[in-house]
Amino acid sequence: MKKLFLTATGLLTLATSAFAADLPAKAPMATKAPYIAPVIFSWTGCYVGVEGGGNWGRSSQVSRSGPTTGLPITGNFDLSGGIAGGTVGCNYQVSNVVVGIENDYSWTDKRGSAHDMLPFNTTAISATREKWIDTLRGRVGFAFDRFMIYGTAGAAFAGTNVSVSNPAFGTLTSSQNRTGWAAGVGGEYAVLADSWGAVSLKLEYLHADFGTKQYFNPAVATPVGTTIVTRDVKLSDDMVRAGVNVNFNWGGPAIPKY
Repeated sequence: MKKLFLTATGLLTLATSAFAADLPAKAPMATKAPYIAPVIFSWTGCYVGVEGGGNWGRSSQVSRSGPTTGLPITGNFDLSGGIAGGTVGCNYQVSNVVVGIENDYSWTDKRGSAHDMLPFNTTAISATREKWIDTLRGRVGFAFDRFMIYGTAGAAFAGTNVSVSNPAFGTLTSSQNRTGWAAGVGGEYAVLADSWGAVSLKLEYLHADFGTKQYFNPAVATPVGTTIVTRDVKLSDDMVRAGVNVNFNWGGPAIPKY
């Protein structure tokens, strides 16, 4: 009886093993791919760059000495010229908002002139010229990843001169540095980003107003016995500039966005 039980047990074990061998192998459990966070560009950091474009403006001259005080020497006249220079600044980005400060210094040959009006000598030509312009401005922008639009405003400084030309005595010049304000809008796009920072292209418009300042003060006697009167000279700028900036970002040009 004992032998019969052992024999039956052995047969059952063999049958069970054979059945298990015929079952399909269990498929390995699928593993979920790790989540890779998307990245966005960061404008945080400092930059240096170059810029250039066109510079247009308006000027007028009004007498401020002698019996002609208050009379216009010229009407309003246009000025124009090129502009080129460099810029330096820093940005800080919080979410999509970018705040910063920028300083630029540019050479310009913006100039214009007009004939004097009666009762002044109508053969004389009065001219206004701008030689350089410097602006120190705050910027507030909104970033769409690598593209940013911004508004800007601050102080403006310019080196200028006013000249009076007449065939009888040649040309006399008076120079002044001017202080005013500047404001504008622009857009900037990062075309290249790397571990050290980024290269961006920008296009902006700036308006600068320098109000009124006196030239030829005191009045100047000419070699032929006439007088160049003291004058108030108005000056404004409208600049369109394109530029290239090299951005050195704090902590890399891209940050994860969760």
